[in-house]
Amino acid sequence: MKTDLSDRTKNESLTWEEQSGLLAFLSGVQEEVSRFEMTFRLGISNLVVPPQEIDGSTKHITSVAFVLIRNNELLSGRTYCLYSLLSDKELSGHIGIYYNGEIETLKTLSPLRDFSRGRAVLYDWLRVLVKASCDKL
Repeated sequence: MKTDLSDRTKNESLTWEEQSGLLAFLSGVQEEVSRFEMTFRLGISNLVVPPQEIDGSTKHITSVAFVLIRNNELLSGRTYCLYSLLSDKELSGHIGIYYNGEIETLKTLSPLRDFSRGRAVLYDWLRVLVKASCDKL
């Protein structure tokens, strides 16, 4: 007997990730970054391949939600990144330097707990990324 998708979703409970809006937020990150990039042309892009290490350890690699990098053409030599880690039902943002698959964290940003506000927080995090890459933290 074939089960209709709508019947299946009615009978199954939603996961925390679905209820909280985390999945909806994460699925829209690339679109928001593209919109931000089209507007400001600041050289921000999505890093498709996850980092190999963060601060010399592989402990947090499985918790990485996304990594965005910024190549500032005016200041060569460093690639700054914004990465997020999922832990204890919150998404923490971090600014770091990306080099050869490794990230060195420079700054930890305020965590995101209310994913309905995710878009606004993402734009705040992007602003901090741009500022960090211009200030050469």
